[in-house]
Amino acid sequence: MCVEIIERPSSQSSLLLDRNFAPLNYKRTYRKTSTLPAMEMFEAELAKATNLDNGDMLGAVAIVIDNNALQLVERGILMLDEPITRHLPEIEKCLVLDEVDEEIRLRYPICSVTLRHLLLNTSGMGTPDSYQERFGSEDRVPPPDFPDDAHPLARNQFTHLFFEPGEGFEYGWGIYCVQLLVERLGGKDRFFEYVDHHIFGALGMTTSTYRPALAPQVWERRLQMVERKVDTSTMNGKAYLVARDKDTYGLTCSISDLARLFGDIMSPDCKLLQRQEQRDLFFAPQLTPGSLAHQSLLAETTNYGFLLPLEQDVPHKVSWALITPPPAMNWTAAGALVEEDGTLPGSCIPKGTVAFEGQPNIIWTMNREKGRMMLFGTQLLPGYDVKAHNLAVQFLYDAWKTFG
Repeated sequence: MCVEIIERPSSQSSLLLDRNFAPLNYKRTYRKTSTLPAMEMFEAELAKATNLDNGDMLGAVAIVIDNNALQLVERGILMLDEPITRHLPEIEKCLVLDEVDEEIRLRYPICSVTLRHLLLNTSGMGTPDSYQERFGSEDRVPPPDFPDDAHPLARNQFTHLFFEPGEGFEYGWGIYCVQLLVERLGGKDRFFEYVDHHIFGALGMTTSTYRPALAPQVWERRLQMVERKVDTSTMNGKAYLVARDKDTYGLTCSISDLARLFGDIMSPDCKLLQRQEQRDLFFAPQLTPGSLAHQSLLAETTNYGFLLPLEQDVPHKVSWALITPPPAMNWTAAGALVEEDGTLPGSCIPKGTVAFEGQPNIIWTMNREKGRMMLFGTQLLPGYDVKAHNLAVQFLYDAWKTFG
């Protein structure tokens, strides 16, 4: 379990991070390092939530991939609003799904998918779960017709389009399209080589990797991924934890490296992105109010509900749907954007804050104007574990109230 608050550099010429308190994990004493009310619960609850070791490694920061793509935009290699078919011809196999009289029909999109669509989750691409949620079964939809020698990312991750590009919002696997674009156009043989050089190397992120199992200095310090299960054979249904090392893969960063990453993104002297217009894509609202994409964003409560507490024994979508009226939210290339103060009841999360939820239980919030970034993360499965999620939400609420 790790928590972190970092501040934007106080000087425009400096990338040093003025932290409010140091990285923490559950084996340390919170009361000695913080006055946050939520911390009073941590010593009693954190050991129940997860069995993390002495390390401070967390996984899953999708914002890295978006940074990669925007670097290519700055270099003139990619354009935000041009069709990506030139560099990603596989996308032509992804057709728009229409349901007419209970029959699913496939058609070519009227508009071409662009990088902007992919960065904002408005391309129409979803996940395999999207088939189940929209049509009742994945089997009702034939998969995209990729040849056997297609790139594994395209063959295994690309889906059909659930709406015309630009006319809806679906958080899905368009990020894999962006990853493949970076791999092909970034000047490196493999995607992770580009990240190593242009992200990790540029910021001195020495304990971050896309291949944690091959990096002993990372693997041995990782926060072990575990799953909480309940022993139904006993009267009290005692919970126990099961290691899920097979699910530990992909982007893995230390807390100190995450501080470098987010500190740079908030800094006016950002190293990763030189142009203000590219950096603003992370902080300014990108969906036109009232548009189909904006309406779709608000209609699916999981797009922003991760900033709200969960009710015990109530499905997360139902729990978050109980919040009325819907909060004033938008979306950026980084995540959900809070558009009004007080729109999330009791949270103290201010206007202009960008937030994102990563797998399995990682939530970060970032406000460039206030120079604050706050992160709470575990490696506990399932993703919406009520105890872990509500601890994260309570921490964020107290942290913004205290430091925001």
